[in-house]
Amino acid sequence: MPLCKNLLNITGDTRDTAMKIKDIEFYLKEAENYAGKNHFNQDGSTFVLVPASELPLQYEQLRQKLAQKNPQSQPPQIPRNWSRIIPQRQNGNESNIPPSQPLCLADINVLCRDRYLVTDLSPDNLAHFPENTLGGAYFQYMNDGRFYEFDKNPMTPDSDIKWLIRLLRQTHDFYHLVTEIYHYDWNGGFLVHNDPQHYTRDMLVLSEEMCIYAFIMGQVRLKAVIPIIAEWANIVIASSEKWLKDAYQLWVDTQNYELVEQFGFANFIGDCEKFMYASFKLGCLDTEICVDEYLEELHQILEPLPSNATSEEREYRDMLLESFERGLRSKPLICCQWDRYLANTLQEVREFLNIPRRKLFKDGSHYLKADLSGVTQLVEEKA
Repeated sequence: MPLCKNLLNITGDTRDTAMKIKDIEFYLKEAENYAGKNHFNQDGSTFVLVPASELPLQYEQLRQKLAQKNPQSQPPQIPRNWSRIIPQRQNGNESNIPPSQPLCLADINVLCRDRYLVTDLSPDNLAHFPENTLGGAYFQYMNDGRFYEFDKNPMTPDSDIKWLIRLLRQTHDFYHLVTEIYHYDWNGGFLVHNDPQHYTRDMLVLSEEMCIYAFIMGQVRLKAVIPIIAEWANIVIASSEKWLKDAYQLWVDTQNYELVEQFGFANFIGDCEKFMYASFKLGCLDTEICVDEYLEELHQILEPLPSNATSEEREYRDMLLESFERGLRSKPLICCQWDRYLANTLQEVREFLNIPRRKLFKDGSHYLKADLSGVTQLVEEKA
C-alpha cells in the first residue's frame, strides 16, 4: 500500500503540507450539504425523534407519498420494522447456509466505480445462519435492537459523496458488531430521555455511539482528526446529557427539529462522514500509518479532565480513546464487502480485519451470543 503524507505533518515540505490542507478543506466543504444530514434523502426514510409507536404510520404515509409522486416506478424499499418480526431461527437447515468465503479487502476505487452497496438483508434470509457467524450475529443484533433497518438512507448514489455516505450508513451496524461496540440493553427506536428510569441505559447507548464514531475517525487515516478526538474525549458525558435532557423536551414543546439541531449530537456523524469522504478523495483510506505517532500527537494536545471529574466521566473518556486507537490499528472496514462473508464466523472476520479486542466494557453489558465465550474469558482474566 502506498504511504499517504498526513495532513498537519509539518516534517514534510511546508508548501506540500499547505496544499494538502487546502485539499482537505475543499472536500470537507463539498461534503457539508450531505454529511450528518437526513433531509436530503429522496424517500425521507429516517424519522428522527419519532416515537416508536408512530413509526408504522409514518412509513405507510411515506410509501403512499412516494407512490403518488412516481406512479410509473416502484417505490423504493422502506426499512423493515424488525421489532414486529418474531425471529424464527432455523438452525439445522444447513442446505440454506452458503459456504464461508476466503476473506479479502476490495479496492476502494473499484467499489466506488461500481457503486457497491450491500445486498438487501432481511430476517428471512439471515435466520438460518448459526449464531457464531457474521450473518447470525447480525440477525440477533437486529432483532434484539428492534431496528428499522436495513438501509438507513436509501438515496440514489449518483455521486461519490452520496455513495460513500450511503455505504457508511448502510454498513454502520456491521461496524458495531465487529468492533464489539454494540448497544447495551437496547429496546429499539431513537433514544430520548423521557423516562428517568432509563437514563443510565440511554447515557450508555449514546456514549457507545460516540465510541463507534471515534473508531471510524481512526479509520480516516488523517492527522487532521486528532484535535477533534481530543475534544470529543472530554465531552462524552456532557454531550449525551444535553441530548437526553434538553433536546427531547425542546422537540416535544416545539415539534421543530431545526431547533433541536442546535444541540449538535449529529455533528459526530457529520464529522465522520466528511472526513471519511476527504480521506477517500485524497487516497488515504487504505494507507498504512504509524499508529504510535498518531497516539503521541493526540496525548500531546489532550487536556486533562478537571480534578472534580467523576469516575464515570473518566471511564467514558477511556472508552472513547480506546475506540480511536482500535480504529487506527484495524484494516479499512470501508473496503469490506460484508454480504460476501455472512457465513464466516464473527471472530474470523474480526481477526482478518485486525481489530484489537475491546478491553473496556461497562458492567451489565448486553452481549451477543457469539461473544459470550469471549466475555467469560475477559472476566476470568480480570479476576
